[in-house]
Amino acid sequence: MSKRRPEPDLLRGALAGAVAGLGAAYLKALAEPPLQKLTESVWPPTAAQKELVGADPVGHQDNMPPAVMVEAAAKELADTTLSREQKLAYQQVIHFTLGAVLGAVYGALAEYEPVVTRGLGVPAGAVMYLCTHASAVPATGFQRWPWQLPRAAVAWESGSHLVFGAGLELLRGPLRRLFR
Repeated sequence: MSKRRPEPDLLRGALAGAVAGLGAAYLKALAEPPLQKLTESVWPPTAAQKELVGADPVGHQDNMPPAVMVEAAAKELADTTLSREQKLAYQQVIHFTLGAVLGAVYGALAEYEPVVTRGLGVPAGAVMYLCTHASAVPATGFQRWPWQLPRAAVAWESGSHLVFGAGLELLRGPLRRLFR
């Protein structure tokens, strides 16, 4: 006897996805330092490459795209300069907010198109990398295109998005069942 799939519920799916997205964003942040260390052991970047926006989350936390974006917004909108601590705090807000938003979209899509959950969410994580750091962020001018960054930076950043996708699905499924 096969299990019947429950009726899709957009709100519950989005809610489960948003909560899962917060957890997945945390897992992504935890994965970045070891992934950076591993990839830089394979493709060591030069000192100049590590100075590029988004290339060194361990050594240059305040030179990651969200921190650079919020700093530019503060200068443009409020004619003010943020301290390093402020940039790092806003960066965390952006990181977790984006995780929740991407998670909500993923959770809503999973309600109507369960195919997005295949591969334990890893393919969805790859799509999220392609839609953010591989396209939207460079298009804004706040980070270089992947082919202009050190290989290690592209490898750990894309890898951390795969971790995000897997974490998102591992957390979303049980949360969705909880929200029945």
